[in-house]
Amino acid sequence: DTLTDSQNRTIIVEIANAISPSQVESVKQLAACTRIYFPESRFEHRGFEGSDGGGNDCTFLNILLQIFLPDVFENVVNITELAYKEAGWGKKLQLPPPNKCGLRTSEYLNYNEFKRLGVHLDSGSLFTALFALSDPKLYQGGEFYILPRDEPDDRLYYFKPRQYSALVFLSETNHGVTDLEGPREMFTNEFWVYDDAPWDASRRAENAHMDVFVQRAVETLDHTVDYYKWEDLTDLWPYGEDIEDFDDHASYHGFYEDELNASEDELYQHEL
Repeated sequence: DTLTDSQNRTIIVEIANAISPSQVESVKQLAACTRIYFPESRFEHRGFEGSDGGGNDCTFLNILLQIFLPDVFENVVNITELAYKEAGWGKKLQLPPPNKCGLRTSEYLNYNEFKRLGVHLDSGSLFTALFALSDPKLYQGGEFYILPRDEPDDRLYYFKPRQYSALVFLSETNHGVTDLEGPREMFTNEFWVYDDAPWDASRRAENAHMDVFVQRAVETLDHTVDYYKWEDLTDLWPYGEDIEDFDDHASYHGFYEDELNASEDELYQHEL
């Protein structure tokens, strides 16, 4: 299934049987281990302020996914590539294919402590691949909704993905989750124009930080950066540094770059 916006651009593709039950269990086990060994740096009780509330409990799996579950990572790329071809995002929008992009973040999500997810967009990413780990019969509500840009009357479109299916969409499209009751588990992955975000990015890397990192790698290394080698990373990542000179880069690597500077009020006014 696909959904197009007012300009006939496909913004979301739903793919059935996108992940196997064994892969789902592997993702859950990796998330559980991550919370045990990296409880502070790789887990966040994440509330979404300014977007009508809600949130999720997020375990960050990027880099760990590529190392410990390479088959799942390959599947994520392949499913996103399948949606990319189905939607025509290469020919119609001149976006790079997912297999030429990097993985910005990979997240295991549950909503045990939250009962909704306010509207937001995955700013600075190109594609988001969201895999449904839970049987939708086990929770009430919890529908994924999306708001295409320039949609007449700000119409929302709703999806309640089947277990093991995937929703792949243009990241900079407003989306959220309706009120829910019951266990809802998801596995989300964002692709961007850079290489995979390095371990030192820890959580969801920012475009400006990655710009600094790439510039430093080019200036200081005499070899291609190895994203899995500690020595190549620890002195290059901008830990909490003042990177105002690079802030403007954060809005220039997505699809809707001309609209990213809209105010939060404008982005969320359709829910008021």
